Amino acid sequence: MAMEHWGNAVDQAEIAAHNMISAGPDLWPHVALPVFWSTQFGVEIKSIGVPTYADEVVITQGSTAQRRFVAVYGRQGRITAAVSFDHGMWLEFYGRLIEQAAPFPPRLRTVDQPATRQPVPAEVRSEPSAHATVVLTGHRPSQRRAVLVHGG
Repeated sequence: MAMEHWGNAVDQAEIAAHNMISAGPDLWPHVALPVFWSTQFGVEIKSIGVPTYADEVVITQGSTAQRRFVAVYGRQGRITAAVSFDHGMWLEFYGRLIEQAAPFPPRLRTVDQPATRQPVPAEVRSEPSAHATVVLTGHRPSQRRAVLVHGG
């Protein structure tokens, strides 16, 4: 998957430099979750995961009327991404849920959850070419591994 964001380039450079000077057991795989952020018309937009793999989306925090919220995306019962609008402090939390292949829609209590949290179709235009759920394991960078949980 091509991730054309400078943050991914920085991550790849760090991993490449480490792997050039390390021995086999100390090599790091490049398994970082895709992230990006941008400010458009005064709105800070941040994303983690891959929203285009989703078939459903739900607002889990904040308010669309106030234009300050988190939208969580899911596919086949698993969280694939989260996108925030002026509410980015929660993305690391959602990133951990994505890495754990947490259930979608998320069943959790949040600080500012909407009254209703009913998923709706994501209406993503292109169908992903692969169907898989991957869980990242390991606490240290040298222990990180991607494990296929479900393939289709």
